[in-house]
Amino acid sequence: MPPPPHARCKRHPTATAGWRCVGCASFLCPECVEARRMSTVDLIACRSCGERAETLLVHRSRQQPLEERMRTAARYLLNFHALAMLLAIGTILTLLTFLTQASFILARLAPAVLLSGVFWGCFFAILRASARGETDIPLPEYNDLISDWLLPSLRGLVATSAVWLPFGVYLVFFSGWDAHAYITRLLDDPMFYATGTFHALPWEHLREDPIVWVLGLAGLAYLPMGLIQGAIGAPFLEMLNPVRGVRAMLRLGRDYTTTLGVLLVLGLAGWVTYALGSSLRALDLGLLTRWLAELVELPVPLLMAHVLGLLLYTRGDALGYGAPSEYLTPVLPGAAPSTSLRVEGLGLPEAETAPPPELRIQELTQAVSTRDIPRALTLYSELHFLPRAALPPAVHLFVGQAAASQQEHALAVRALEAAADSAPEDPLAPRALVLLARVLGERMQQPERAQEVYRYIVERYPETEASRFARVRLPPTS
Repeated sequence: MPPPPHARCKRHPTATAGWRCVGCASFLCPECVEARRMSTVDLIACRSCGERAETLLVHRSRQQPLEERMRTAARYLLNFHALAMLLAIGTILTLLTFLTQASFILARLAPAVLLSGVFWGCFFAILRASARGETDIPLPEYNDLISDWLLPSLRGLVATSAVWLPFGVYLVFFSGWDAHAYITRLLDDPMFYATGTFHALPWEHLREDPIVWVLGLAGLAYLPMGLIQGAIGAPFLEMLNPVRGVRAMLRLGRDYTTTLGVLLVLGLAGWVTYALGSSLRALDLGLLTRWLAELVELPVPLLMAHVLGLLLYTRGDALGYGAPSEYLTPVLPGAAPSTSLRVEGLGLPEAETAPPPELRIQELTQAVSTRDIPRALTLYSELHFLPRAALPPAVHLFVGQAAASQQEHALAVRALEAAADSAPEDPLAPRALVLLARVLGERMQQPERAQEVYRYIVERYPETEASRFARVRLPPTS
C-alpha cells in the first residue's frame, strides 16, 4: 500500500516520515529509527519497538514534479563538460556539412547520411542519458556503420514523419498543386535539387490553406512523442502508428502538455539562433563562420533532447519504459537514522549521533577522487543504508574494484551489484557485472553464480565488449 501523501512521524507530528515500522505500523522520522547490524545483515529499525522499518517510497513525479525539473533544465549546458562536448559535436557537424555542400550533386548522399546520423545519434543519446538521470552530455560511440550511423538517421526520419508525412501526402494528392511538373523538373535538372526544390513549393497558396495549419499544428504536437519513441527503440511500425502515440500522450497528461510548452519556448529560441547562424554564414569566411554558426544553433536542439529525457525520467513508466520500481524514490532522499550502527548481541554502547549522510557522501566522493582506498571503503560501509541511486555508478564501481583488490569480497560484490543496478543503461553497468562475475568465480569460488551473471550480461548487453568477454567464459551450451 503506498504511503499517504506527506505522512508525518508519530512521535514528531511536524516531521515528515521517511520509514514505516512493520511491527507497530508507525510512521517514523530520522529521529525515531536507528541503523542496526544483526550478524551480517544491516537494517533500519524502529527505536520504539525494535522491529524492522521499511523505507517509504514515492513516485518521482510526486517527489519532484516535472515543472520543477524544467525550471533548471538550462543548467544542463552550463558547465565545462557541456561546452567541450558542444565544441566537439559542432566541429564534426561542420565538417560533414561542408563535405555535403562541396561534393558533386550525386556524391552528396554519403556525407549527408553521416551528418544526419551524427546529429540524431547525439540527440537520442542525450535523451536516453537524461532519462537515466545523468547530468552530462554523452558522446555516442560511432563504431558500427549500421547501428551508430544509419539506424539513428533512419529513426530520426521516422520520428519526424508526423510533421512532414501528412503535409507531403496532402500537398501531392489533395492540394491541387502540380506535383508531376515538379518531379519532372527535378529529374530533368539535377541542379534544381540544390537551387530550387524548396522555393518551388507553392508557399503562398499553402499559407492560406487552413488544412495545412491543422496538419502542421497536429504534427508539431505529436512530434515529441515520435522523438521519444525513436530514442527508446520502439519498432518502426509502432512509431508510425498515431493511435498508440496519442494514447501514450494521454497517459502522460499534464506532463506532456508542460513539455510541449517548454519545447515551444525553445523553438522560438531556435528561430533566433537560426537567424543569427544564417547571418554568420552570410559572412562567408570559410569554415570559421560555418563552425561558429553551428555552435550558435546546436545548443537549442540538444537542450530539447534533454527536456524530452526529463519527461521520460519522470514519467517513463507510463510508456512502459523500464521497471515500475525504478521510478520510486525515498520520501526523504539522503536521509539517515540519527544514530549510528550498533552490533546486536555484543553489548557495545551506542555511538554518538552520526554525521549527516550528505557530508558522508561528499567525503566518499572526495576519497574516490583522490584514490584514498581505505577511507573510501570505510565510508562506503557506513553509507550502506542509503538507496543505491544516491551514489553515482562510478563510485560504486571504484569501491567494488578497491574492495576486490583488498580481498574484501563481500563488500566488492555489494558495490559491483549496486553499480549495475543503480543505472543499468550506463556504460559502466556491463563492466561492473564482468568484474562481479570474476570476483564470484575467481575469488569466492562460486562458479554457478558467476555463470548466471555472465549469462545475464550476454542477454542484457549483447553488442558490447562485456558480452563478448562473457561468451568466452560460458560453456558452449549457454
